[in-house]
Amino acid sequence: MKIAYLFCLLSISLSGWADSFQPFEENGKVGIKNQDGKVILPASFEALGWSDGSFSVVGNVTGYRQNNQWGILNLKKEFITKAEFENLIYSSGEYIVARKKINPAQRKAGCLNLRGEIQIPFMYDDIQLHGLRAIVINLINGRYQYGLADLQNKLIIPANYSRITPLGTLRYAVQNETGKIALFAEDGRAVTPFTIDSISVFQGGKAFFYLNGNKGLLDREGKVLAEAHYQDIKTENDVVYVLPHNHWLVLDAANKTQRQVDAETIVPTPAGNNIYTFSGSFGLLDRDWNITLPAHYQHLAYNTHNLFTATKNNKTGIITDQGKQVIPFRYDSVVIHYPFVLTHTHAGWELTDVKQSFTSFKKYNHLGKPQHGLIPAQANRFWGALNTSGDETIHCVFDSLLEISATYIVVKFKGQYGIISPREDWLVAPQPHPLKLVNDSCYLQLQPNNKFLKSFTGSVIYFTDNPLHFGSNFFVEYLPDGTIKHIDYQGRLVARKEPPQVDKIEAVYGEHEGLRGVKRDGKYGFIDSKGRLRIANRYDSITHFSEGLAAIKLIGKWGFINKQDQIVLNPNYTMVSEFKNGLCPVARHGKWGIINAQGNVVLNLEYDSIKREPHHFTLYKNELTGMADAYGRIQVEPRFNSLEVLANGNLKVTQAQKWGVISAEGLSIIPIIYDALYFFPEKQQYLTLQKANWKILK
Repeated sequence: MKIAYLFCLLSISLSGWADSFQPFEENGKVGIKNQDGKVILPASFEALGWSDGSFSVVGNVTGYRQNNQWGILNLKKEFITKAEFENLIYSSGEYIVARKKINPAQRKAGCLNLRGEIQIPFMYDDIQLHGLRAIVINLINGRYQYGLADLQNKLIIPANYSRITPLGTLRYAVQNETGKIALFAEDGRAVTPFTIDSISVFQGGKAFFYLNGNKGLLDREGKVLAEAHYQDIKTENDVVYVLPHNHWLVLDAANKTQRQVDAETIVPTPAGNNIYTFSGSFGLLDRDWNITLPAHYQHLAYNTHNLFTATKNNKTGIITDQGKQVIPFRYDSVVIHYPFVLTHTHAGWELTDVKQSFTSFKKYNHLGKPQHGLIPAQANRFWGALNTSGDETIHCVFDSLLEISATYIVVKFKGQYGIISPREDWLVAPQPHPLKLVNDSCYLQLQPNNKFLKSFTGSVIYFTDNPLHFGSNFFVEYLPDGTIKHIDYQGRLVARKEPPQVDKIEAVYGEHEGLRGVKRDGKYGFIDSKGRLRIANRYDSITHFSEGLAAIKLIGKWGFINKQDQIVLNPNYTMVSEFKNGLCPVARHGKWGIINAQGNVVLNLEYDSIKREPHHFTLYKNELTGMADAYGRIQVEPRFNSLEVLANGNLKVTQAQKWGVISAEGLSIIPIIYDALYFFPEKQQYLTLQKANWKILK
């Protein structure tokens, strides 16, 4: 430790010289001035400093470049070494890593001190200095082999390992050819066996390590302070806190545990299998909750046809549910538009397919979603399209591709609009007005005050400024007075529907059960399909008819009338819904209940709101939820934060952010103790989550 302390002092004192000098350039050459501007070295060098582009003067020594080679000199203008090195990089203390040509076919790295003396001979393919140790690297049979040496070139760890990484506190992670890691001391002693998957740098004499996705903690002597059993570990004031993995339980309909899975998250996929995460990595479970893909991926997402986009070692590819590579892990991102695949690297986007039977000839700035056998493509800010074999059949010369059909493409070209064929023939020459495809025989030209329907021969079929809706055999025009016209694609009138003729009409509403509401002179009534007044305009507001009854408002209250304009239910309510299956939710004084068509109260008016569902009513009271059946009979009083009817008729409920299952009669099936709950009706199984909590490790 004393040697390391002296080494740090030496490093500080040597590097302290660096701030006093600055390079300057003159006539294309470089020299050095001191802080007073005095020339220390004349401008006679190609470069000064180090080959990595940095500049420093360490102990009055720096690097220089002459004839594109590097050497060492001091500020006394004395050349310490010849300019014979291809690279010269200051490391720390008084040590420099250099590389030079040994023979025409070989370049090797070594280590020099500031006096130019060789500390480590030029016998390695690379050297990385860390304090008083050097990680030495050789390329043997296409594979890099790592070792550890001191600065007198004494080999401490043989150079036959896959990787060596410094961890601080004079400890090193040494990885063997199987990918397993052992902890080594600075003297070459193995502190642990080769069982570790990964390990962090040491802080406070402790390091985290991973084994099979589990996190553990050890000290610098390899003593395990926390076994690798946990999702996460943290230390505070020498107290070790551990977070176990979440427990997922697979329960049957009788609440019996069928399976337990340890995972942070489980997300079912449309294919029936399940993506899970374990210690931050992604894997795959099958339908029976067995691990089919261990959690070895940085990301995993279901796409289609049992294909998954996956990321590993920061590269993305496509795999099957069995882990077979469909698209290799070599891309920054991958997008599937089955069977086509868009792949992206720093060079741009390419098109291929899931069989990799072809690859587009060049790379693009952007590729879009396939449309009618064409894939929009952008290159050099202009758009074109590829066919399904990756050929650029529409050249990238257009401002944009606005619309693509099986036979036509609307394009914007040099600021104007036109239509081309997939063979790039102009069918509508560029012109200033936007265009929209209608069908294979015509298109729409959108001018500021008119819309022109035109054939591809250029003739005008129809024009109007009214709203249009296009169908397969005709289009519909909506006139301001309510008239609706049906017109075929030769411009001929097929049908015309006139609006109801009512004097002084203010509004006409949709037709329900043969009657439609109207407003006249500020009052509401009903007319029949021929526009004849059937119920006089004498109500303050109305709703449409449902089951023969319509709600009407008089003097601020709601009631119901029948089609003979007879008041069936007196206006006693502040809010109402509509009748369905003989029942209607109504409110009085801010509280809701349910009545029948005779006005009898089926469910007391005591709820904050009532929501009608297809087969039941959901009740809300005091921010809690309950349920009534389709006949308005209470099944579950409002006592849950949420309530959901499952496919088997049971109810998924929450209380205090915990989930469980009860029967429709309110009896407990799955206790309300879980942090998440999913139901799988095909197996009548429940998947429940019990989240882990931090605890102190004793």
